[in-house]
Amino acid sequence: MTELNKKLLIVEDDEHVAKVYDVKFSKEGYQTVFATNGEDAIAKITTEKPDLIILDLMMPLKDGFGVLEEIKKNPDLARIPVIVLSNLGQPSDQERALALGANEYLVKVNYSMQEVVDKVKSYL
Repeated sequence: MTELNKKLLIVEDDEHVAKVYDVKFSKEGYQTVFATNGEDAIAKITTEKPDLIILDLMMPLKDGFGVLEEIKKNPDLARIPVIVLSNLGQPSDQERALALGANEYLVKVNYSMQEVVDKVKSYL
């Protein structure tokens, strides 16, 4: 499967940040699907079956930790790689997300857009 066929679900409640990701990943040849809250994310993961999920933690309705828990307890979804991309930089948040099954934890301010794209490519 080429990158052109790879689908990313970007779970991000900041509309500006989501648009920036959309432009960048579209230019790289990925299909992008968005969710702006945790409940929407669970619904889209189930219907869209993305190849990879970029997950923010601080969101309305259900936070990223809750989304991770739901993904990882569902055998059909558990195999989907999840990259947490959050402003939460505390080691305890990182440990919790990784313990819940995130493949990678990136603090937004520490990574350029290109570095995030490179991380995504490494999982696909």
